[in-house]
Amino acid sequence: MKIDPKKLIQALKEKKVDSSEIKLMTEESKETGAPLYDIVEKRHLFSDDAWGRITADLIGFPFINLSKIETPSEILEIVPENIALKQGVITFGIDEARNVVKIATINPFDLEIIHDIQKKTGRETEVFYTTSANIKGIIGKYHQELKNIFLGMLPAHLRYAAKEGGEEKKERTVAATEAFEEEVPIIKIFDAIMLHAYRHHASDIHLEATKNHTVIRYRIDGVLHTIVRYPKMVHEPLVTRCKILASLRIDETRAAQDGRISVKLDNDPVAFRVSILPTHFGEKIVMRLLVELGEAMNLMDTGLSAEDYKKVIRNSTKPYGMMICVGPTGSGKTTTLYNVIKLLNSDEINIATIEDPIEYGIEGINQVQVNLATNLTFANGLRALLRQDPDSILVGEIRDSDTAQIAIESAMTGHMVFSTLHANSAAVAIPRLIEMGMEPFLLTAALNCIIAQRLVRKLCPHCLKTQVYPAETLNLIYNTKNIVEIIRKIATKYCPPEEIEALNFKNEFIFYKSTGCKMCGFTGYKGRIGIYEVMELDEELKKIILRGGSADEIEDIAEKSGMPTMLESGIEKALSGITSLEEIIRVIKT
Repeated sequence: MKIDPKKLIQALKEKKVDSSEIKLMTEESKETGAPLYDIVEKRHLFSDDAWGRITADLIGFPFINLSKIETPSEILEIVPENIALKQGVITFGIDEARNVVKIATINPFDLEIIHDIQKKTGRETEVFYTTSANIKGIIGKYHQELKNIFLGMLPAHLRYAAKEGGEEKKERTVAATEAFEEEVPIIKIFDAIMLHAYRHHASDIHLEATKNHTVIRYRIDGVLHTIVRYPKMVHEPLVTRCKILASLRIDETRAAQDGRISVKLDNDPVAFRVSILPTHFGEKIVMRLLVELGEAMNLMDTGLSAEDYKKVIRNSTKPYGMMICVGPTGSGKTTTLYNVIKLLNSDEINIATIEDPIEYGIEGINQVQVNLATNLTFANGLRALLRQDPDSILVGEIRDSDTAQIAIESAMTGHMVFSTLHANSAAVAIPRLIEMGMEPFLLTAALNCIIAQRLVRKLCPHCLKTQVYPAETLNLIYNTKNIVEIIRKIATKYCPPEEIEALNFKNEFIFYKSTGCKMCGFTGYKGRIGIYEVMELDEELKKIILRGGSADEIEDIAEKSGMPTMLESGIEKALSGITSLEEIIRVIKT
């Protein structure tokens, strides 16, 4: 797609992009010969939706956000799944009155595919522009349920084993075991499990043995869901297949094993971190999905506010210092830091990481795997990396005093260090590091900023409803903070001036909930987003730390300096309909 650079520059100016930023991108385009559009796109200055709308305006086509519409499967299937993925085009609606089929595509100028759809449907076409992310997001709707896929793979005379594999059928299923193992296409079934999980945006696959079944469960948006129960006889073949793909010992069934599977799903490189553990009824597999990061995700798309985004970029681009991301397991800390270092990644700087395990392979970055068998610990690996002439270093996790000490010393000797730490808030990270033996004066000299984060489920936009909460109810729910005053302060951002007085008078607040529909699997939620607090260490905070201030004192000073807390970040997203108040309460137990 050719985009007129002059029109693009004008659009960037209208979107208030800094003139110096535009100049830098224009000069890069001239020096490298790369189209200005491609350079702007890689900078991730806008959310996916906003960039899609800008592009659509520039090429003169209407924009469609596919995540906000419900499309019947029979319309989607006009374009076969493999073509939709390869060509970046889907059909999403039919206007019977005008005899028109509606097309969403990443390339509205591909006249050949548009003509093919016209010929196939016997209708005229109405073409909309959409983004690659939109296309990939809707591809998952093509799939059948995994149980149906599995049953379809079985020979007809063996399907009863899948349908009836309970204890009352034990004799019959045991008798069929030998034939079952010979005729069932285990490779296809295992591939279907991985593909199905990927398309459902699962973060983990659990394959576990019970007395009579093999149960497949997915963790989607932080919550486990049972997907299907297979007959028990399929369990060992599936475990063996997993071990082969992960390069593990297939004859070892009494010890824990860890491995990694790398595959392509829907043309995307995907890695699975595999953990196998022997249990009472058989070995259990847990596979963590690690979608390879192509380009860095716009941090504002992950939930970071514009103000916090500026803080993160300002502190990560300093020539030296330390940035720590804190939160519980599974809160997205590593992904946040990966997105930051991918933004920094260039030919001019040397970035190295020490991780356990390496979650995403990143081109151009030297990544080192912790290996306890060779005494390659975080501390020893970090010492070795310092002799590799690094500019920036990512330490997967600060787990002990040795690692913390070396990381802080590295930050004070001309390196930019990124790491993660288990702590409940940005302020709590300081006492945690002091407990590890770090001197307060070293922390104030080394630390640039601390990011704290959680992941909350997003409300399904297809079944979104409003819900009114009286102030009395809110105080009962959240009685340890002045929750009503916090909500009132944030709510005024979303109210016209004439409604603010009525809001204060009624003492009621409008939030949102989703009732559940087919689009979200009747859960009410679809996808996850981050809530953050970003604490920069200014002079006032450093004074508090040096005199041994508590986490509460540090947080109070940070809030007075203008730091929005995670609770405030969450309430803002709840008031704007991104998530629910109940979800914020579940994740932040204050």
